[in-house]
Amino acid sequence: MSATTVRAGGTDPREIEKLIDRGVEAFTRRNLHAKLVIADKSVISGSANVSQRAENLLDEAAIWTNDPAVLRRARKFVDGLCTEPIRPEYLAKCKAIYEPPKFNGQPANGQKVQHRVAHAKLWIVNLVESSIPDAELQRYERGEAKAAKLIKDANRFETVAFHWSHKPKMADDLEIGDWFVQVVKYKDQSTLVHPPGQFLLLDTYSRGADKKRWVFHLEIPKRGETMDWKKFRKLAKFALGANAPLTPRTRPVRDVRAADSILSLWTLGGRVSRK
Repeated sequence: MSATTVRAGGTDPREIEKLIDRGVEAFTRRNLHAKLVIADKSVISGSANVSQRAENLLDEAAIWTNDPAVLRRARKFVDGLCTEPIRPEYLAKCKAIYEPPKFNGQPANGQKVQHRVAHAKLWIVNLVESSIPDAELQRYERGEAKAAKLIKDANRFETVAFHWSHKPKMADDLEIGDWFVQVVKYKDQSTLVHPPGQFLLLDTYSRGADKKRWVFHLEIPKRGETMDWKKFRKLAKFALGANAPLTPRTRPVRDVRAADSILSLWTLGGRVSRK
């Protein structure tokens, strides 16, 4: 249920909402194509999407097994994909941008398909502790208020923001629901890595002399835990290998498995994982 897929009509967020309303814990996955059902002590793996076309038109196939080894591997596979929970505010955004699919052989938006660099669902951003100038506070706080309205579960989640004094390259690549891990160097010279936050809103305003401030608003768990930079760097080395950062720097994580490994360093509630 990425924003791109929803706009193209590939996933109807209202159908996902029905499952969530019934108590199902739902996650999104940008490049998901696997179809796997684990029920009790059985596994069903097949080709069919949950759609009327799969049910009534297309030739589909699936296999059922209760082999314990397959069951164990299937559960491990599913658990490894469940790193991006569908939260109420992201669901609301998807419902607002959803467009029914078109089956005329063309993309839903009528545009030609273009090959592009793989979208990065996760960004590691290098930040330095700083304050907004007093002259900008009122404009800055307007953006905070807009972001706060997007939070549907204020008991568990809150908003944070970081800002750039110029437009960063990543601004054009972001989609609602993408993830950030903030690495912040504080005035006491400590460097802490904050738990993953989900992108809610990009706000810009003039700061005079034809200059702008770019403010990125995120949703984070209220009880999230930070991690020391050295510990994060050590753990990230397993995920990123030779590409692991030696020093904090802003970078996209385009490899899906590497991004999952970074996100799984924290629990869904933002606590440092003990696994």
